[in-house]
Amino acid sequence: MPMTTLTIQEVNNIISEHFIKIFGNVVEHYPAAAIGILKNRPFQNSNDISVAINNFLDKLEMKEKQTILQLYPDLVAKLTDLSKFMLHIEQYQRISGADRLTIEDKQKLGELNKLYREKFGFPFITYGKEYKDVFTIFSEMETRIENNIEEEIDLAMTEVKKIGRLRICEILQR
Repeated sequence: MPMTTLTIQEVNNIISEHFIKIFGNVVEHYPAAAIGILKNRPFQNSNDISVAINNFLDKLEMKEKQTILQLYPDLVAKLTDLSKFMLHIEQYQRISGADRLTIEDKQKLGELNKLYREKFGFPFITYGKEYKDVFTIFSEMETRIENNIEEEIDLAMTEVKKIGRLRICEILQR
């Protein structure tokens, strides 16, 4: 069910409690980000909100960033079970080509995903609106698994920021 969109004036005027409820999932199930940007009001536009969220995230310690990354769903695991994936995937996370995965592809992807999770301690996060197909994601995982933990946290947080920007735009009227 689509939520009602707000104007920037409404965003700036709503009480803090409602602001936190509305923006509390811009960063996956992490209302602390919404709380952290309240002091930045009034915002001029969606970009101001996105910049405030990004600045908030950039100031966090590495351990807190890892905690945030652990909150995101494991979409790659869902890709290995296509029927479950198709039932639960959100609009902004749709991935083309998922229906072309062979049993062998799913098995390889599952193994790679397991290695990724064991190495980094959080699910592989990528921004699906960049029209990536499942095989691009596969390749991206193979490349990113070679990163060290700090590099991967930085890359994953970049993807979190892209997802957050989309969520902010979904909340605000154009």
